[in-house]
Amino acid sequence: MGPGNAYVAEAQRQVFGTVGVDLLPGPSEALAYADATARPDYLAADLLAQAEHGSGREKIYLVSCFPEIFARVQKAIEDQLPRLKHARAIQRVLNEYSLFIHSQDEDSAIQVINYIAPEHFELHIASDAIESILAKVHTAGAILCGHDTPTVLGDFTAGPSHTLPTSRTGRFFSGLKITDFMRRSSIVRYDRASLVKARSVVEVFSRLEDLDAHGQSMEIRFKNS
Repeated sequence: MGPGNAYVAEAQRQVFGTVGVDLLPGPSEALAYADATARPDYLAADLLAQAEHGSGREKIYLVSCFPEIFARVQKAIEDQLPRLKHARAIQRVLNEYSLFIHSQDEDSAIQVINYIAPEHFELHIASDAIESILAKVHTAGAILCGHDTPTVLGDFTAGPSHTLPTSRTGRFFSGLKITDFMRRSSIVRYDRASLVKARSVVEVFSRLEDLDAHGQSMEIRFKNS
Protein backbone atom coordinates (compact mmCIF):
# COMPACT_ATOMS: atom_id res chain seq x y z
CA MET A 1 0.00 0.00 0.00
CA GLY A 2 1.53 3.30 -1.11
CA PRO A 3 1.17 6.70 0.59
CA GLY A 4 -1.97 7.57 -1.39
CA ASN A 5 -3.66 4.35 -0.39
CA ALA A 6 -2.69 5.00 3.23
CA TYR A 7 -4.85 8.16 3.19
CA VAL A 8 -7.76 6.17 1.75
CA ALA A 9 -7.40 3.48 4.41
CA GLU A 10 -7.34 6.09 7.18
CA ALA A 11 -10.45 7.79 5.77
CA GLN A 12 -12.21 4.41 5.67
CA ARG A 13 -11.16 3.67 9.24
CA GLN A 14 -12.67 6.94 10.47
CA VAL A 15 -16.08 6.28 8.91
CA PHE A 16 -16.13 2.53 9.59
CA GLY A 17 -19.40 1.65 11.33
CA THR A 18 -21.13 4.78 10.04
CA VAL A 19 -21.07 3.80 6.37
CA GLY A 20 -20.23 0.55 4.66
CA VAL A 21 -16.56 0.10 3.76
CA ASP A 22 -14.55 -2.82 2.47
CA LEU A 23 -11.36 -4.12 4.07
CA LEU A 24 -8.89 -1.84 5.86
CA PRO A 25 -5.69 -3.16 4.31
CA GLY A 26 -2.34 -2.10 5.70
CA PRO A 27 1.06 -1.96 4.00
CA SER A 28 1.72 -4.62 1.40
CA GLU A 29 3.09 -8.01 2.49
CA ALA A 30 4.77 -10.77 0.53
CA LEU A 31 6.05 -14.14 1.68
CA ALA A 32 7.97 -16.44 -0.63
CA TYR A 33 8.43 -20.13 0.13
CA ALA A 34 11.40 -21.60 -1.72
CA ASP A 35 12.78 -25.08 -2.29
CA ALA A 36 15.97 -26.19 -4.03
CA THR A 37 14.47 -25.46 -7.47
CA ALA A 38 13.94 -21.75 -6.74
CA ARG A 39 15.70 -19.10 -8.81
CA PRO A 40 17.45 -16.58 -6.50
CA ASP A 41 17.13 -13.81 -9.11
CA TYR A 42 13.37 -14.40 -9.38
CA LEU A 43 12.99 -14.40 -5.60
CA ALA A 44 14.99 -11.20 -5.24
CA ALA A 45 13.02 -9.42 -7.96
CA ASP A 46 9.67 -10.44 -6.49
CA LEU A 47 10.56 -9.37 -2.96
CA LEU A 48 12.00 -6.07 -4.16
CA ALA A 49 8.81 -5.40 -6.14
CA GLN A 50 6.63 -5.79 -3.07
CA ALA A 51 8.97 -3.58 -1.02
CA GLU A 52 8.49 -0.81 -3.60
CA HIS A 53 4.93 0.23 -2.74
CA GLY A 54 6.09 3.34 -0.94
CA SER A 55 4.85 3.43 2.63
CA GLY A 56 8.21 2.23 3.95
CA ARG A 57 6.41 -0.27 6.16
CA GLU A 58 5.91 -3.10 3.67
CA LYS A 59 6.82 -6.54 4.99
CA ILE A 60 8.71 -9.19 3.04
CA TYR A 61 9.49 -12.73 4.12
CA LEU A 62 11.48 -15.60 2.67
CA VAL A 63 10.89 -19.05 4.13
CA SER A 64 12.93 -22.09 3.12
CA CYS A 65 14.22 -25.40 4.39
CA PHE A 66 17.36 -24.87 2.27
CA PRO A 67 19.61 -22.36 4.08
CA GLU A 68 21.94 -21.93 1.11
CA ILE A 69 19.18 -20.07 -0.73
CA PHE A 70 19.35 -17.08 1.63
CA ALA A 71 22.85 -15.95 0.69
CA ARG A 72 22.06 -16.36 -3.00
CA VAL A 73 18.91 -14.26 -2.71
CA GLN A 74 20.76 -11.62 -0.70
CA LYS A 75 23.42 -11.44 -3.42
CA ALA A 76 20.73 -11.10 -6.11
CA ILE A 77 19.07 -8.31 -4.11
CA GLU A 78 22.37 -6.46 -3.86
CA ASP A 79 22.85 -6.81 -7.62
CA GLN A 80 19.35 -5.62 -8.56
CA LEU A 81 18.65 -2.92 -5.98
CA PRO A 82 21.05 -0.18 -7.21
CA ARG A 83 19.33 -0.13 -10.61
CA LEU A 84 15.86 0.54 -9.16
CA LYS A 85 14.31 4.01 -9.09
CA HIS A 86 12.97 3.61 -5.54
CA ALA A 87 16.06 1.94 -4.10
CA ARG A 88 16.18 4.17 -1.01
CA ALA A 89 12.62 3.37 0.06
CA ILE A 90 13.13 -0.30 -0.70
CA GLN A 91 16.32 -0.36 1.35
CA ARG A 92 14.40 0.90 4.37
CA VAL A 93 12.01 -2.02 4.07
CA LEU A 94 14.90 -4.43 3.70
CA ASN A 95 16.53 -3.00 6.81
CA GLU A 96 13.46 -2.82 9.04
CA TYR A 97 10.70 -5.06 7.73
CA SER A 98 12.28 -8.09 6.06
CA LEU A 99 12.80 -11.52 7.55
CA PHE A 100 14.47 -14.66 6.20
CA ILE A 101 13.29 -17.77 8.05
CA HIS A 102 15.05 -21.13 7.95
CA SER A 103 12.62 -23.96 8.70
CA GLN A 104 13.82 -27.41 9.68
CA ASP A 105 11.20 -29.15 7.56
CA GLU A 106 8.09 -28.54 5.48
CA ASP A 107 5.68 -28.92 8.39
CA SER A 108 7.41 -26.22 10.43
CA ALA A 109 7.49 -23.98 7.34
CA ILE A 110 3.74 -24.40 6.89
CA GLN A 111 3.20 -23.57 10.55
CA VAL A 112 5.14 -20.32 10.12
CA ILE A 113 3.28 -19.41 6.92
CA ASN A 114 -0.14 -19.98 8.47
CA TYR A 115 0.89 -17.92 11.50
CA ILE A 116 2.08 -14.96 9.40
CA ALA A 117 -1.02 -15.19 7.17
CA PRO A 118 0.65 -13.23 4.35
CA GLU A 119 -1.24 -10.97 1.98
CA HIS A 120 0.70 -12.43 -0.95
CA PHE A 121 2.17 -15.93 -0.78
CA GLU A 122 4.53 -17.03 -3.55
CA LEU A 123 5.38 -20.69 -4.08
CA HIS A 124 8.87 -20.92 -5.59
CA ILE A 125 8.85 -24.70 -5.52
CA ALA A 126 8.78 -27.66 -7.89
CA SER A 127 5.48 -27.86 -9.76
CA ASP A 128 4.68 -31.36 -8.50
CA ALA A 129 4.87 -30.12 -4.88
CA ILE A 130 2.44 -27.23 -5.24
CA GLU A 131 -0.82 -29.09 -4.61
CA SER A 132 0.48 -30.53 -1.35
CA ILE A 133 1.33 -27.06 -0.03
CA LEU A 134 -1.98 -25.60 -1.19
CA ALA A 135 -3.81 -28.21 0.87
CA LYS A 136 -1.99 -27.09 4.03
CA VAL A 137 -1.90 -23.28 3.81
CA HIS A 138 -5.22 -21.79 4.96
CA THR A 139 -4.56 -18.14 5.82
CA ALA A 140 -2.91 -16.48 2.80
CA GLY A 141 -4.76 -13.70 0.98
CA ALA A 142 -3.55 -14.65 -2.51
CA ILE A 143 -1.38 -17.62 -3.44
CA LEU A 144 0.89 -17.31 -6.49
CA CYS A 145 1.86 -20.78 -7.68
CA GLY A 146 5.14 -21.60 -9.39
CA HIS A 147 8.32 -19.95 -10.59
CA ASP A 148 6.52 -18.07 -13.37
CA THR A 149 3.74 -16.55 -11.23
CA PRO A 150 5.12 -13.42 -9.54
CA THR A 151 2.91 -11.29 -7.30
CA VAL A 152 3.09 -8.49 -9.88
CA LEU A 153 0.57 -10.51 -11.92
CA GLY A 154 -1.89 -10.17 -9.07
CA ASP A 155 -1.01 -6.47 -8.77
CA PHE A 156 -1.75 -5.64 -12.39
CA THR A 157 -3.54 -8.32 -14.36
CA ALA A 158 -4.44 -11.70 -12.87
CA GLY A 159 -7.24 -10.99 -10.38
CA PRO A 160 -9.61 -12.20 -9.05
CA SER A 161 -9.28 -9.72 -6.16
CA HIS A 162 -6.33 -7.62 -5.11
CA THR A 163 -7.86 -6.02 -2.07
CA LEU A 164 -6.49 -8.55 0.36
CA PRO A 165 -6.23 -9.00 4.14
CA THR A 166 -3.00 -7.85 5.81
CA SER A 167 -1.50 -7.81 9.32
CA ARG A 168 -2.48 -11.44 9.97
CA THR A 169 -6.18 -10.78 9.33
CA GLY A 170 -6.04 -13.48 6.67
CA ARG A 171 -6.71 -15.83 9.59
CA PHE A 172 -10.36 -14.74 9.48
CA PHE A 173 -10.85 -12.52 6.37
CA SER A 174 -10.70 -13.26 2.66
CA GLY A 175 -10.00 -10.96 -0.27
CA LEU A 176 -12.68 -8.46 -1.22
CA LYS A 177 -15.38 -9.95 -3.43
CA ILE A 178 -18.56 -8.79 -5.16
CA THR A 179 -20.83 -10.25 -2.46
CA ASP A 180 -19.22 -7.90 0.09
CA PHE A 181 -21.09 -5.06 -1.66
CA MET A 182 -24.43 -6.86 -1.72
CA ARG A 183 -27.14 -6.43 0.92
CA ARG A 184 -28.76 -9.64 2.10
CA SER A 185 -31.78 -10.23 4.34
CA SER A 186 -32.79 -13.45 6.06
CA ILE A 187 -36.42 -14.40 5.38
CA VAL A 188 -38.06 -16.65 7.99
CA ARG A 189 -41.61 -18.05 7.70
CA TYR A 190 -43.10 -20.74 10.00
CA ASP A 191 -46.43 -22.45 9.62
CA ARG A 192 -48.38 -23.80 12.61
CA ALA A 193 -46.80 -27.25 12.47
CA SER A 194 -43.29 -25.76 12.42
CA LEU A 195 -44.15 -23.48 15.32
CA VAL A 196 -45.23 -26.48 17.41
CA LYS A 197 -41.89 -28.20 16.74
CA ALA A 198 -39.96 -25.08 17.79
CA ARG A 199 -41.96 -24.47 20.99
CA SER A 200 -39.88 -26.61 23.34
CA VAL A 201 -36.58 -25.18 22.07
CA VAL A 202 -37.76 -21.61 22.66
CA GLU A 203 -39.03 -22.55 26.12
CA VAL A 204 -35.66 -24.01 27.13
CA PHE A 205 -33.62 -21.07 25.86
CA SER A 206 -35.90 -18.43 27.37
CA ARG A 207 -35.69 -20.24 30.73
CA LEU A 208 -31.92 -20.73 30.62
CA GLU A 209 -31.34 -17.08 29.69
CA ASP A 210 -33.98 -15.84 32.17
CA LEU A 211 -35.87 -13.99 29.44
CA ASP A 212 -39.53 -14.57 30.23
CA ALA A 213 -40.80 -12.05 27.68
CA HIS A 214 -39.11 -14.15 25.01
CA GLY A 215 -40.93 -17.21 26.25
CA GLN A 216 -44.23 -15.35 26.42
CA SER A 217 -43.98 -14.30 22.77
CA MET A 218 -44.04 -17.97 21.88
CA GLU A 219 -46.52 -19.22 24.51
CA ILE A 220 -49.14 -16.56 23.75
CA ARG A 221 -49.61 -18.23 20.38
CA PHE A 222 -50.76 -21.43 22.11
CA LYS A 223 -53.33 -19.89 24.48
CA ASN A 224 -56.91 -20.92 23.68
CA SER A 225 -55.63 -22.98 20.76
